[in-house]
Amino acid sequence: MIVLTSQQMREVERIAIEKMGIPSICLMENAGKEVACEVKRVMEENGLSSAVVIAGRGNNGGDGYVVARNLYNWGIDVKVFVIGSIGSISGDARVNLEAIRNLGIYVAEVTQKEHLKFLEKTLKDSDLVVDAIYGTGLRGEVTGLAKEVIELINQSEKFVVAVDIPSGLNADTGRVEGAAVKARITITMHFLKPGLLIYPGIEYAGEVKIADIGIPSRLAAEVRPSYHYVVPQDVALKSRNPDTHKGDYGKVLIVAGSRSMTGAAFMAAKSAVKTGSGLVRLAVPLSIQPVIQSALYEAIIYGLNEEGGVISYKSLSQILELIEQSDAVAIGPGLTHEGEVSKLIEDVIRNTEKPLVLDADALNALVGRLEVVKGKRVILTPHYGEMARLTGLKVEDIKNNIFEVARSFVRRYEVTLVLKGARTVIATRDGSIYINSTGNAGMATGGSGDVLTGMIVSLLGQGFEEEKAAVYGVFYHGKAGDVAKKSKGEYGMTAVDILESIPEALSEGLKG
Repeated sequence: MIVLTSQQMREVERIAIEKMGIPSICLMENAGKEVACEVKRVMEENGLSSAVVIAGRGNNGGDGYVVARNLYNWGIDVKVFVIGSIGSISGDARVNLEAIRNLGIYVAEVTQKEHLKFLEKTLKDSDLVVDAIYGTGLRGEVTGLAKEVIELINQSEKFVVAVDIPSGLNADTGRVEGAAVKARITITMHFLKPGLLIYPGIEYAGEVKIADIGIPSRLAAEVRPSYHYVVPQDVALKSRNPDTHKGDYGKVLIVAGSRSMTGAAFMAAKSAVKTGSGLVRLAVPLSIQPVIQSALYEAIIYGLNEEGGVISYKSLSQILELIEQSDAVAIGPGLTHEGEVSKLIEDVIRNTEKPLVLDADALNALVGRLEVVKGKRVILTPHYGEMARLTGLKVEDIKNNIFEVARSFVRRYEVTLVLKGARTVIATRDGSIYINSTGNAGMATGGSGDVLTGMIVSLLGQGFEEEKAAVYGVFYHGKAGDVAKKSKGEYGMTAVDILESIPEALSEGLKG
């Protein structure tokens, strides 16, 4: 699903107005009418009878005036408060403001602190708030009266419907710019915005709905969208050809495990099997080979040279030989970073051109050695902590600017990046950003990342390009977590539950 930045959305609107000849006031009318219809539905379903529209001086405020006019025409008690001087409002917003004043709808200015008390009383006496203060054009931190108004809205604990984006939320990053409205529903115009799809934006937007405001959707291509929200129709799976054999579905190798972390190796290999690999090879330290073999019947288990239960550098030639027999390789789960593991991983990467998935301890091995992956067919799968170690950035700095951090990283190292989090973000070599839509809090459990590694390498082995393997793998990993949640709940879910739910998740993809 296409996602547009605030700048791209403005450009699409400009093209619609200037090249397609769609009057700007028609777009405002359509936007306000869509929001009004949703507000009316909410009020009827919840037995609410009065609303207050809080508007800014720009086009977002203009949308709010259209909302007020429609609510009034439907017999709903509505009042309007304008943050700023009414005399400063111009253009289409001014036309719609004059229309509601001519109808006799109550309109009040909020231009000084003394006006806040009456607004606070009105909020207390009203059932629902329409937030039309700022749209996607917000620049800089919210301060002054606008900030105090936003705080009053949140303190009122009323049902809030936001127009386009909650006021104070950065539409492109999801950051709160000083203060932001906490909405129950956000009606965004024609296309999703990145800031609505990641935290903390998700918490402020509530349920997000897309309003058709009369812009031809094909105009999005004119601005070359690079953001995508991954939904089921984007990752539909094809049924397999009946006339096939295991060789048609890829041979994958997973290098994983140590004496104290046999589970990580098992989880990664088993998930590759469950995701449909034709043949899975698992290379582990020799001492744990019997343990893994007794629990994992569907994979071929190889014992590697080791020192103290950890794969040793002496296994390099054996690993490279196994890689030559494989279509795709995953390295990292449970390896530890003891001994010469880091040097071993570096030299494995240097000596192969096969597609690689690097996770967990393989990522730790890359700290200070990242140039080795540049231009290789590599998928990196760090969580925020691992990404901080790789980049030298603080975790909070990554979270606050996740898209630019991911895109800059990929631009520099020419890899595919899967940045794992509550909303996993995939950045690809062509500059695209994919935001995943599946998954839940129950997946924050040990071994979940190992399952993802196995799924991605399985898809690589089956012939998926790196970008597609990453996007599909992340989506169906989250989908498996959602399936597991239905029977196990978020508290009791384990990585094994996610793993066992992979077949059902993939089956649902076939239905799509």
